This record gives sequence, C-alpha cells and structure tokens, in this order.
Amino acid sequence: MAIEFEEVADWGEDVWDRDVSGVAVDSRDRVYTLRRGDDAVTVLDRDGTVLDRWSDDGFSERPHLISIDDDDKIYIADDGGHRVYVFDLAGHRLETIGSGIPSETGFDDQAYPNREIAFDRMPGGPPFNRPTKAVSSPTGELFVSDGYRNCRVHRFSADRQLVHSWGGPGAAPGRLVIPHSLTVDNEGRVLVCDRENDRIQVFSREGELLDVWNDVQRPTDVAVDDRGYVYVTELARGPLDLKSWRLGAAEQELPGRVTVWSPDRSTAARICPPSAGFLAPHAVAVDSTGAIYVSEVPQSFARSTGRPHRPHRCLHKFEPRAATRS
Repeated sequence: MAIEFEEVADWGEDVWDRDVSGVAVDSRDRVYTLRRGDDAVTVLDRDGTVLDRWSDDGFSERPHLISIDDDDKIYIADDGGHRVYVFDLAGHRLETIGSGIPSETGFDDQAYPNREIAFDRMPGGPPFNRPTKAVSSPTGELFVSDGYRNCRVHRFSADRQLVHSWGGPGAAPGRLVIPHSLTVDNEGRVLVCDRENDRIQVFSREGELLDVWNDVQRPTDVAVDDRGYVYVTELARGPLDLKSWRLGAAEQELPGRVTVWSPDRSTAARICPPSAGFLAPHAVAVDSTGAIYVSEVPQSFARSTGRPHRPHRCLHKFEPRAATRS
C-alpha cells in the first residue's frame, strides 16, 4: 500500500540552519538530533518542544551518526575521533570504544585528491578509521560501519570484543566503498548502506552476504520500523561527484530523496522534488506513529563537492496521512 507523507512546517524550536548529522528516536518517541559543536545533542518531544541539550568533551569536530537501542542506550560514531561512544538518555557517558588513534588501513593520504585511487589501493584494517555508525542488536552485539577510511563492518560481542570484520573496497558483491551507515533489521540481518556503490547490502551477523538491493541511490542512512518497513536517505549525485564504483560517473544531476520500502520490498513512498527539496539528506529515523525525521548536511556537502552553499533547513518531520498508513 502506498503511503503519502506531508512535512510538518518548521518543526522544532530552532531554525535548524546548520548541519544536522544524525537523528534517532527513543522508546518514548523523543527525538535526539546530533550536530557538531556545543550542545551536540538536542532532545525534542514529538511536537518539537526542546526537552534537553547536552554534549561530551570527548567529541571531535565530526560526530557522525546516532542510534538508540531497545534499552534506550545511545550510540554515537565519532568519525573525527575514531571512536564510538555510548550514553544514557541524560547524556552520561557509559562506554568509550576505540583508542582514538586511527587504525592502519593503507589509505593513501597523498592520493586523496584522487579519492578513487586512494580507495582502490587501500587493503583495509582493524577498527577504527573514521567510523560512521554504530548499532546494537537485541543480543547486545555491536555492529559498526567503519566508513571513510576503512570500508569495513566490524562485529563486537556484548562485552566489546572484536569478533569479525568484513568488506574492503570494491564493487564486487560483499565489497564496500564508504559504508556510510547500517542497521539490524527485525530478522537480525545487517543492512549496510554501501554509499559509493549505490546499493544496500544485506548480511548475516557473521558477515555472509544474503542479498543486494541495487534500486537505491547513494544511501546515507537506513532505519527499520516494527512492521518491517525500511526507510533510506539517499544523497544527491552529479557528474562532478565521486563516481559510483558499481555504475560509474553520473551523467546528470540526481537530487537527494527519501525512499520507503514495504516488507515485500515494493516501494511504499518516495519523498523527493517537488514535494521536498533536499540538498544533502544524511540521516533518518521513524517513530511509533510512522512519522519520519530526516536530517541534512548541506554545509559539509558543499565543502566536499564544491557546490555553492545556500541557507537551508536541516531538520524535517514528515507525517503519514492517516488514510494511507496500513
């Protein structure tokens, strides 16, 4: 069944005119947004009223994505700090995972102006070198996409021992180029946003490749609701951007969007122009009512791609029309 969404205008007690790198929802439908700088985490209720703001002195200048598990523990992957942090809902730090020193992955910084060469030469290595997202499974295991300088996924036991890593750069099935996010679905499968291959790859918890979803554009984040619907933010891609390893360079400018798939993998909704004018969709979360929260990072996207930056709202809430939600 198709779902129609409409944006809640000016949602949240802020103008939200600077990058919002992450968004997550807790068990009481409170929304946690992640920004860079002071008061990195803002907590809002469903109506957009600010309930709390907090930060942590361990954050680098690039906390990346945020997730919340079934026990309401918060996980923040800090790609600039090469660590994963775990907090309670009040912002008290419970764990620090990682040394803070970037692991040796063979990424060639001298080749960075030509990032395609740098990634192709990189063999990969242990955790962490600019991790992008961390999520906990119902068993307490932790899965981390080690995205910008490693192109791997790491699986940790409940006591935070490294169990297994998989991936490595390339377009072949099971390989990854900038694994930008991941989540664990209702069947215990690990869904990985393989951003620069324009696909989501589905793995078992042991790293066995189970499925590949190619009908996606540059995925940046993925969320799954209790019904099994999958929500994906998809970044814009143009001729001047980094190529897709799987598809090659883009021939035309493709705008950012959000796609919702039903449990049978049919497209249930797509939020895109003209109904929404995303510049750089980066993170997505869904609450118990089916409302979607989307964050954007247009400032960072403009800096990294040479696109002109213009003022833009970086946090959105979309509600499903009651008659279209099954």
